Amino acid sequence: MTPTQRTLLWVYAAIIAIWPIRHLVLELVARRLDILTPRSPRLEAADPPLVSAIIPARDEEQTLAECLASVRAQTYPNLEIFVVDDRSTDRTAAIAREHAAVDPRVRVLSIDHLPEGWTGKTHALQVAADQARGEWFWFLDADTRHTPENLAIVMEYARVHRAALASLLLELRCESFWEEIVQPLAGIVLVQSYPPPLVNHERSPLAFANGQYILISRAAYEAAGGHRAVRDRFVEDIHLAGRVKALGLPIRLGIASGIGSARMYTSLDGIVRGWSRILYDALGRNPWRLLGRLLDPLVFSQSGHVALAWALVLFARGEVGPFASWLLGLSLVHHAFTYAVLRRLYLMSVPGSRAIGWFPLANLVMDWVLLRAIRMCLTGRVTWRGTVYGPTAVTKPVS
Repeated sequence: MTPTQRTLLWVYAAIIAIWPIRHLVLELVARRLDILTPRSPRLEAADPPLVSAIIPARDEEQTLAECLASVRAQTYPNLEIFVVDDRSTDRTAAIAREHAAVDPRVRVLSIDHLPEGWTGKTHALQVAADQARGEWFWFLDADTRHTPENLAIVMEYARVHRAALASLLLELRCESFWEEIVQPLAGIVLVQSYPPPLVNHERSPLAFANGQYILISRAAYEAAGGHRAVRDRFVEDIHLAGRVKALGLPIRLGIASGIGSARMYTSLDGIVRGWSRILYDALGRNPWRLLGRLLDPLVFSQSGHVALAWALVLFARGEVGPFASWLLGLSLVHHAFTYAVLRRLYLMSVPGSRAIGWFPLANLVMDWVLLRAIRMCLTGRVTWRGTVYGPTAVTKPVS
């Protein structure tokens, strides 16, 4: 074995050593997570505060009916429901009106234009918040579903922790091949930057909320400036949470286990476009932070695939020796550690997932997602849901 080969093996061993450390860190973090289940305590009050559920919807005819049905089925007794039809071209508005016709708690608001300087979602949420009467706002995406006890559980969760804002990381419903292999990994990349225990620590400045599910008191919402204060953001949830926490108000981030789920994207193209937009804004529109997220898997994960392929090529050529043997052995250990950690993370977001074997392919997709996000930083141009957003957040319809 040459000195260069020996050095390469030592460097590779050092790379592999990060995975046992990550396993220990994951174990410590898991013990500090707030996991909400159907058995979690529920708010029981003689006079519960009015909650305004607000669902922005643009071309959501495939998901809105199930979302609305789950919201209407809540056991929480004091609830009004707003559906904001945001320039939809499908049956979204008709579905919302069908529910409103049989449930007086449901109101349908329609938006026919997007003001300059706003993203579509922030505008829709602010329009509804301006008309809502609730002491609490419950912001939900139209692709979410909720068990009947969900709101009562999260209201109690917020009460116990004196939280002005409570948000959930929902289980992911993955109904296609690409969703199942890529969605959990994309979520991992995001949560790496916003560890829930730090988000929940009152002395930590780190703030995060998941826009699929945010419960916030009216007082905190108005003090933070509402969605007007984050009107040009693509991850308005994180920035709104940051403004709330900066006021000195507690926020909480919980993990939904059996009480809520979401299906974010239905195709590979949607996954790539959607997560590029999310990570672009969630990491501060900073190309260096995104580059760091890109280099992490290249160094600590994909190097294992390269090492294994290299070792197999050496054996295929008959170049059997200490270097090839050590390289093969280390690459197998590398894969074992990597898959053990990632399997646990996959199962946290997609219960019962069997997609971990496709992790190398998912990693390549995430490389492309991060490269697209970096390109967005350099051009300042984002296209999302039929609207082009320029470098100064001026919006215009796509022709």
